[in-house]
Amino acid sequence: MRRNNFFGGRNMKKFTLLVAAIAVLSLPLFAAGTRQRAASSNDVRLRMVAVWNGGYQTPPDQYNNPVAKAIREKIGVTVEIEGIMMNEVEKLNLMFASGDLPDIVNAAFWGGSTGESGIIKKAASEGMLLPIDDMLEKYPNVKRAYDIGVISQKYLETDLSDPMFGGKKYLIPQETAGNTRHTTNWMAGVFVRGDVPKALGIDETSIKTPEQLYDFMKKAQAYGFKDVNGNPTIVATTRHNGWDYAEYVLGFKKQQLTDYYNINGTVTHYALTDDWINRNLYLWRMVSEGLLDKECFTTDDSRADEKLGNGTALMVGCHFHNPIDATKRTGLFDSHPEMRFIPIGPMNDVDGKPLVQVEAEGRSGTPVIFFPKNCKDLDAAFRFIDFVNTPEGRALCDYGIEGETMVRNAQGQPRYRADLDRRAKAGDASVYVEMRDTYGIGYIPSRLWYGDLTKDWFGEDPITDPQGIMQEAYKKARPIVQFSGWPINAYELEFPEIQKVMEISDSEREKTYRERAYFAATEAEARRILTEWQTHLRTAENGLYMRFLDFLTQKAKTRSDIVF
Repeated sequence: MRRNNFFGGRNMKKFTLLVAAIAVLSLPLFAAGTRQRAASSNDVRLRMVAVWNGGYQTPPDQYNNPVAKAIREKIGVTVEIEGIMMNEVEKLNLMFASGDLPDIVNAAFWGGSTGESGIIKKAASEGMLLPIDDMLEKYPNVKRAYDIGVISQKYLETDLSDPMFGGKKYLIPQETAGNTRHTTNWMAGVFVRGDVPKALGIDETSIKTPEQLYDFMKKAQAYGFKDVNGNPTIVATTRHNGWDYAEYVLGFKKQQLTDYYNINGTVTHYALTDDWINRNLYLWRMVSEGLLDKECFTTDDSRADEKLGNGTALMVGCHFHNPIDATKRTGLFDSHPEMRFIPIGPMNDVDGKPLVQVEAEGRSGTPVIFFPKNCKDLDAAFRFIDFVNTPEGRALCDYGIEGETMVRNAQGQPRYRADLDRRAKAGDASVYVEMRDTYGIGYIPSRLWYGDLTKDWFGEDPITDPQGIMQEAYKKARPIVQFSGWPINAYELEFPEIQKVMEISDSEREKTYRERAYFAATEAEARRILTEWQTHLRTAENGLYMRFLDFLTQKAKTRSDIVF
């Protein structure tokens, strides 16, 4: 998942919501619930594009599957979703330049003016998006996506209400928690094939520092492990485009909301610190010594999952569900349970504190839903989004038709039909494909949900995976910790020359320097490249970036609740 240079976001899960949401139709709809209407002859068909490189899994027939038909009978709307297989920024630029715009778009909006966020803001300012203020008033259930706690005050003020929007609203923040209890624990970390620490006689949970991890990797490299087919292995990898090799080097960084550091009352940026240099030299060492898969920087998820699914990669930096899903798809999960991936650590940060999942009070950067100017029926689009985010709609999307794939327990809560539930709990990944392709279950909410309240509406979460207990334990080991206060990066857009600052510190440009350093022939050459980036930050545009940091230093003195 990408992060812009000032603030991060968490990528999204494409399919795990299928098994994570449970519904109770006997519960009354909350006050902002669905705007139901009788079945009608209306048949509004809307096209939606999910702008996330890697495609999007849908049923073969998005119009006639049972869930889509039931929704259409209820509200008269069908939304057909398509994915992309190209860079997200390029796709957004292409859509707006060509005029080939769908009715609904889902894309990243991590904030600031870089990447997808900048393109979306520009499109709104140029009249290419439809304002949604009236719709939010008409559909208060959708409007709650703007509640503070669901999103942060900073995100609301600086991004969702960007001055470029002229006081109007254009975006529905998506993949957010309905309250603090529902914040998703992404279970990020470094994970290792279970047979590796056992063979080496190492307790994987005792590894806390970068040097301990390095020693572990070197021993794994020397041991000569084979994959499930008897072929040589690689020690460490990631999933698409190097996501997330940062997990290997979090021991060089403080756990904060932002990448700005407060050093004796002066604001600086992490990229200007020695810790940043040391972090990237560690990655250079991983690459130069053959520990980190050189292909990982440009790979796609399919190729990455192939390496995980065959046990070719011994370790991976990502979310816990990724290697589990990959090994299920290949059958390794069941045929070689000793090779199931397990967490390393969790490790510590640079201050020796155990790693947690740092969150603001409400997300500050999310995927969003927006509506291009040629959306054929904005009210129908809102009617659909509203419905699939209510207890009735979510139950239908996640469990299907009552009496067919969905049954009720003694408390009136919906559950999968017994045979489907049994297969899911046994770890049979094909059951999810069957439910999606045959019944239309599971694919709709994963790109359209916001302010998730399914735990409140429906009670429990099922643990349908044999590693579910271990995943729950890992969530406790690397829990969510919320930081309250006003983040220093909320002042970024107040700087008069912020556009130039963002150009100077562009995250993609920095990434180019870093990854050049990783492939340098010597450590000295790697250090030279990294130092060159720091020099660029300090000197470009006659030291503009340093004047920007001075600006933030002064702003930090204006409030007592500033957090970094």
